[in-house]
Amino acid sequence: MRMSALARRYAGALFEVAKNSDAIDKIESDLGLLSYSLQSMPRLNEAISHPVLPPARKKEIVSEIFKSELDQVTIDFVSLLIDKRRADILDEIEREFVNLANEYRGVTPALAISAVPITSDERKQLQKKLEGFTGKKIELTIEEDPEIIGGIIVKIGDTIIDGSVRGYLAGLKDKLLGREQK
Repeated sequence: MRMSALARRYAGALFEVAKNSDAIDKIESDLGLLSYSLQSMPRLNEAISHPVLPPARKKEIVSEIFKSELDQVTIDFVSLLIDKRRADILDEIEREFVNLANEYRGVTPALAISAVPITSDERKQLQKKLEGFTGKKIELTIEEDPEIIGGIIVKIGDTIIDGSVRGYLAGLKDKLLGREQK
């Protein structure tokens, strides 16, 4: 089984437990903390993924470091991952869990890429238009990329709306070269 499919299954199971115990937000936060900690503390990541270190010791390390921070459900879940030798896919599980939580809340993440900084009012207007376009609540992330020259590119799931000058120029070039897309 591919790792992403496996991560989806683990995230789905954890999400059901979180939903049933009304702890979606807490467990989502816990997974974010764990992922961040494993990325920012290489020694912790090495210990959790070290093949020779016994699972009991790995679980003890996680419990010692995070016992006051994590919900017991999250600690039990990480223990399960350690037992199944799947702690290495925790980042993927976290991403899948966030997707499930957003879907459950009716929130759709969107990324807007602009050549210049976007004001607070422009951000609100864009978010409102995207919510009208999708019929869902949008969680908008903004990035700047001067290479798009001007305009904006919006990514919502698999949909890309390219309103950039760079995209327009590329389309114009294709049209002039007879490679018009249908």
